[in-house]
Amino acid sequence: MNKAEKQQYIENLDQMSKDYSAIFVASFSEMSVKEMIEFRTEIRNNDGVTKVSKNNIVKIFVNKDDEKKRLTDFLSNQKLLIFTNNPVGTAKVCKKFEKDLKKLSAEAAFFDNQLYSKEDIAKVATLPSLDEIRGKIVGLINAPASKLVRLLQRPDQDIISILQNKKD
Repeated sequence: MNKAEKQQYIENLDQMSKDYSAIFVASFSEMSVKEMIEFRTEIRNNDGVTKVSKNNIVKIFVNKDDEKKRLTDFLSNQKLLIFTNNPVGTAKVCKKFEKDLKKLSAEAAFFDNQLYSKEDIAKVATLPSLDEIRGKIVGLINAPASKLVRLLQRPDQDIISILQNKKD
């Protein structure tokens, strides 16, 4: 890769960091092509993109931003950059692949202007997904309405049962 190509690649990474709200750094080793395709598909399904990049180029990219500079500590050996707008979903995918394959591990993440460690990512992976939260909110909104309907029907049933008891 010549200097112009490297510069273009760094600009591409910079644009991706603007388009996506989170960056994950994951280490991987001995993953088959099939496993890597499966992982990338799962990441894509969670609104993300993966990039395998040379550490030197990534270091130039992260050193442009004072907040992201802290990611350089995690850039050794073979790394995978994951850009995503769904940090919880991405953390869950990384945790699943780490548990199932033992060939991939999310080392660090950067979102909300904060650096998250491997332990923090594991905690994020236990959070409910956005769809689960939406479902809970809809359930909470619908619950009072259904209780109100039951309460409105209840007086009629009470009167009927009182009349039944008087009759007997």
